[in-house]
Amino acid sequence: MRIAYRTERESATHAAEHGLTFAQLDVIFHIGKCPGITQQELAERLLVTPGNVTQLLQRMERMGLIRRVPEGRAKRLYLTEKGQEYCELLLPKQEQLHIQQFAGLTLEEQEQLLHLLMKLDRAQRRRVRALQAARNLAPFPEASRVANS
Repeated sequence: MRIAYRTERESATHAAEHGLTFAQLDVIFHIGKCPGITQQELAERLLVTPGNVTQLLQRMERMGLIRRVPEGRAKRLYLTEKGQEYCELLLPKQEQLHIQQFAGLTLEEQEQLLHLLMKLDRAQRRRVRALQAARNLAPFPEASRVANS
């Protein structure tokens, strides 16, 4: 947790130097890597609620960084020219920051860490899906209370 916090703090400082928040920087990178991603997919990747991502995207749209394109019930996200310029300017610096942060590990240790983190991520995702499935199958307490009234 401390390492993740330090990494995020350094990234936030990097973003602030260009008038952005860490969340805005993160959104720019995600959309830059996956043009046309939906708001729902972005919210899942950022681990935030769809409501939170909507507010963030509205601000970024007003700043001229992104555009939201309706497609049925979904909205697809794209960087504007200004957003793309930020991505091209800031992504290499961000990647260099990550390289520096992991320089204390050998390449083999970095690969091992990545493998272990991916394994942990998959296990956690399976657990979350199982919990969600169990919640969807459980009877609603409100329905049984109404039926018994």
